[in-house]
Amino acid sequence: QEDLHGDSHNTTEHISAEDSVHGEDHESGHKTDTAPLLFIIMSLIIGVSTRHFVKKSPFPFTVLLLIIGLALGVANRLGYLDMVTSISEAIKFAANIDPHMLLYIFLPILIFEASYAMDLHTFKKTSTNAIILAVPGILMALGMTGALAMGLGYAGIGLMDWDWSLALMFGAIVSATDPGAVVALLKELGASKKWGTSIEGESLLNDGTAIVLFMVFFLGITGQATDGSPIVEFFRVAFGGLLIGTVFGYIVINWVKHVFNDALVETSLVIASAYLTFFVAEHTFHVSGVLGLVALGLIIGGVGRSRISPQVEHFMHEFWELAGFIANCLIFLIVGIVVAERSVFSLNDFLLLGIFYLGIHVVRAIVIVSLYPFMKRAGYGLPKKDAIIVWFGALRGAIGLALALIVAGVDDKYIPAHIKDEFLFFTAGIVTLTLLINASTIKYLVSYLGLTKISPAKASMLNNAQQYPHERTANQIERLKTDRFIKKSNWKLVETYLPHDKQEEVIEDVAGKEAIVELRKRFLEAEKSSYWHQFKDGILGPNAVKILSDNISHLLDEGGVVPLSERKDLEEDWKVPEILDKVRSWPIVGKWAKNWYLDRMMLSYDCCV
Repeated sequence: QEDLHGDSHNTTEHISAEDSVHGEDHESGHKTDTAPLLFIIMSLIIGVSTRHFVKKSPFPFTVLLLIIGLALGVANRLGYLDMVTSISEAIKFAANIDPHMLLYIFLPILIFEASYAMDLHTFKKTSTNAIILAVPGILMALGMTGALAMGLGYAGIGLMDWDWSLALMFGAIVSATDPGAVVALLKELGASKKWGTSIEGESLLNDGTAIVLFMVFFLGITGQATDGSPIVEFFRVAFGGLLIGTVFGYIVINWVKHVFNDALVETSLVIASAYLTFFVAEHTFHVSGVLGLVALGLIIGGVGRSRISPQVEHFMHEFWELAGFIANCLIFLIVGIVVAERSVFSLNDFLLLGIFYLGIHVVRAIVIVSLYPFMKRAGYGLPKKDAIIVWFGALRGAIGLALALIVAGVDDKYIPAHIKDEFLFFTAGIVTLTLLINASTIKYLVSYLGLTKISPAKASMLNNAQQYPHERTANQIERLKTDRFIKKSNWKLVETYLPHDKQEEVIEDVAGKEAIVELRKRFLEAEKSSYWHQFKDGILGPNAVKILSDNISHLLDEGGVVPLSERKDLEEDWKVPEILDKVRSWPIVGKWAKNWYLDRMMLSYDCCV
């Protein structure tokens, strides 16, 4: 039915590209294709080398991979790599990769990994703003971007052959955000978890709605659209995906809770569920696989976190982090190679690209300003400085490029060849510019806005924490100097290894109230950590650890202003509802209520202990 669901058009370029990357064993008569394998090996070596050797670069890791991909693509396009045939063929394979491979192989890893690692409580609080930006926000963005494209045509600057369907489809493509580099940078800078979750949550939902809207226009242009209402179709695809992800999520949770400490079974089951969810959603029911993966990841990472065996849970997180790293290595190199190898452009196209790059930022600003009155009141709210980062951190990535490649593969009778070239060039150019400019400079914007600056109370606590080991170590050195076996050591040299005393950074005494607020937050964080350690040690059950840690999350949302002596969560957890005690003596529902009553008593005991 749809190109996204696997029925790609075989263009002449695609066939010739396949011929160029497939070697043929003439003796046996069988084709051998080592280009994909070599490209994977090259990508991993480049990825780990970049991460290991270029740590101090001002560019984020993914941006460096993009630059390397661009360099490889340009070198191969100019013929510099022709002397090494195998490498040249591997790069040609990447340049002509099937966009469905990008979506079906890499997307489940990236989307599931991001949603699985997300804190469910924080996502719930930030989801309202994410939905506002991902639904009305993206509709506004694609409308204004489409209007910009049509305006350029009316002004005679370019794109005179575009119509509104093409312009709006382009708007949907460039509205799909990919903030992976920004979120990684925010974590590195020590920014608030609320922040990263807000940006990442918007991106996950945004990708889903962008793909759904893209398919609405794409199927209309290629003559495959259904007779139904586009609005009804949008809601069917969006909510259908969420439903499938939810169903698979609870099936996995109920299966996993019967498995005990078997990392191979539990991890393999979660991997299979991620790919199966995307496949069933996209291929079988033709609904949103991205939104299905978001629902699946949030359920398994949130509700199911206490169902996965304690000894396996850490391994599961490490595995998905590794899978995400490998996928990013491959994707960003592919993006760079595709941009360099397949872009067809004229001098005027660079002018249009510059206008589009500035235009999407103006459009994004209009969207955020228009929706800001609602966003500042929802969930955690959205302070003005945070809104600036949400605006500037909306990068474009592999999903937009994959959609542009789907357009590039359609038959010329639906979309003329020069328009397909423009689509690919503008999308690839916007992806490249947002990664090279926005991702590389957002660090300085965050510092300029003072968003990572810690409070005086926290600074005072950190200063005290640093002074304590320094003083203890200095005192220990003084004692060691009297030891008859080592007293003749070079103590001046030893003291050079002592951490520098930061006494020069004198922090003024913090008001008692502010210090108490900070201490409460530290205490609650320690308490939450203790609950999960008890769960991993088998002292605390899965239901109890979830209830207790969720309660701490709610207390932390108060910002430490509620005195710990006034917290009511523990007493509430210890109570068994009185209605259960009465209902268990009733004739029909008594047995069911009695079992529930016993389960609730066990949970109360668990929490109380």
